Amino acid sequence: MSRRSARAALLPLLFAVGCAGGNPFGGSCTTEFVYGVTVTVLDADTGDPIADGATLTIRDSGYVEVVTQSFDGRTLSGAGERPGRYSLGVERAGYQEWAQDGVVVIRGDCHVTPAAAEARLSPL
Repeated sequence: MSRRSARAALLPLLFAVGCAGGNPFGGSCTTEFVYGVTVTVLDADTGDPIADGATLTIRDSGYVEVVTQSFDGRTLSGAGERPGRYSLGVERAGYQEWAQDGVVVIRGDCHVTPAAAEARLSPL
């Protein structure tokens, strides 16, 4: 058997091993952790990011998650690898509360398909 024939014979095996428990459409799933919801938090008047110091509440039936840590000062993220239909609320001292219902996060082949929202908070 030539090297080329041997490689061709191994390709289906490598493909099957790479996809075990992964993406049925080819390729393999990553170990990346994907947040289902990401909210960009901005000052409604200036457009400046104000996620630091803000609180995001994510609700779906009996599930409640409170997020207070922003990794970039602009966004708050939660509902990691969790599909659902969410109600979101953002609060920050000195600003009016913001809310949005019906935010849908779909389960994908390997990870959730994230949903993004923009919370423009108006100063009090």
